[in-house]
Amino acid sequence: MNIKRPHDSFFKQLMRDPEALKDFLKGFLPESLSERIDYDSVRVIDTEKTDRKYRKLYLDLSVECKISGEESEIYIVFEHKSYPDRFTLIQMLNYLSAVWEDNIKNKERLRPIIPVVFYHGPRRFNLPTEFADYFEVDEVIRDFLLNFKIVLFDTNRHTDEEILQACDNFYLAASLLAMKHIFKDIESFKPIFRHIVQLDRDHFLMVLQYVIMTKDFQEEELEEIIKKAGGDTMPSLAQKWIDQGMQKGMQKGMQKGMVREAREMVLDALETRFGNYPENLRERIVQMEDRDKLKEILRLILKVQRIEELEKAEIWN
Repeated sequence: MNIKRPHDSFFKQLMRDPEALKDFLKGFLPESLSERIDYDSVRVIDTEKTDRKYRKLYLDLSVECKISGEESEIYIVFEHKSYPDRFTLIQMLNYLSAVWEDNIKNKERLRPIIPVVFYHGPRRFNLPTEFADYFEVDEVIRDFLLNFKIVLFDTNRHTDEEILQACDNFYLAASLLAMKHIFKDIESFKPIFRHIVQLDRDHFLMVLQYVIMTKDFQEEELEEIIKKAGGDTMPSLAQKWIDQGMQKGMQKGMQKGMVREAREMVLDALETRFGNYPENLRERIVQMEDRDKLKEILRLILKVQRIEELEKAEIWN
């Protein structure tokens, strides 16, 4: 798992599991779409595309499948987000365009593409889900605008019970619950271990690794949580893992990785909110090592109206 981007890495790891992927498509796509997919034809494909300017574009997951009873194939493309990014749909549009340019170059029919945003940030995804929503125009003008809509999966819009009921694959269910609660405090996250410890050995370690890399658990606390959640079976496995020093090494990397991820989120938010911003501001953020301070700056970026307000804030002192 990539220490620098644990959320993205875990999402890709989860969705590259064939059974988990199919179960997600069945349980969380709109029923009008999910019931038409030929699940025997579902396969993950390469996400790398090159646009006309020879820039390489990547989405987090691309899936190819057939529609039941038809020979035609469609793509389902996923973009994973752990924080609200206002211009997610523009990012997806660039990728869709690159796919269609490939179709044209290879003299193929244009491939139908279903865009899906997988979001598990701490707050609801209250951003545009239709491309035309970016433009503040009346309906007459809107009719002439380029438009498409995404399928939005937002963990905040599903209760734990709904997720468990929608999933036949328990690895998918436990992973979705872990991603849903990963930004909450440790006390509210502890009940999720009741589901994590029911996984088989390999999947248990995959989810546990993700949790350790993204949450500030102490060794003793983690051992006690697993013991309470799983009785006498899983604690010995986790204890062996801890005794081998794997957790200690991951915790060191985790701290650095979490700071890097916080920096990236701040820089992404700055660019999204203000476009171009002063280079000296970027340098101050890149040099910052305090994750809590970076989180404060991120909250401030979402609050202020002008870049000058951010530059003059007391948080830099």
